[in-house]
Order: sequence, then C-alpha cells, then structure tokens
Amino acid sequence: MNLYSRNDCPLCEDVEETLMRLDIPFKFIDIDLDSKLLKKYHTRVPVLMNGQEELSWPFDDAAILRLAGQ
Repeated sequence: MNLYSRNDCPLCEDVEETLMRLDIPFKFIDIDLDSKLLKKYHTRVPVLMNGQEELSWPFDDAAILRLAGQ
C-alpha cells in the first residue's frame, strides 16, 4: 500500500497512525519530492493506493481495510 502524503500534514499523520494500528504495511511517498505527484495530489492528500485502486480523503478504517483486501 502506498500512502501519498507530505510532511507537516496532520491528516496524513492520522492516516499513517491508522495504518500502523491496523497492521497494514505501507510505503510513505512524499509528493513534495516529485513535481508530477505534487501536481496530481496537491489538494487531495492523504491518498492511499493499492496498485490498482486509489482512495482519497476522507475515508474510514473500513474503506482502508477494503482497499487492503482485508
């Protein structure tokens, strides 16, 4: 699972904590380090991606679990 995020983003930090609490492995991707990602996700972070589907904020634990295939 990829977490498209940025530093100093309280919502992103909440999602990161939720993923850890749900024991879902994820890769933190800082959109500020890639101009294409910044353009695509600038106002949408946090965004979760499982490789095929994308989940934009707002979402809950149940939606995260569905995206993770659990």
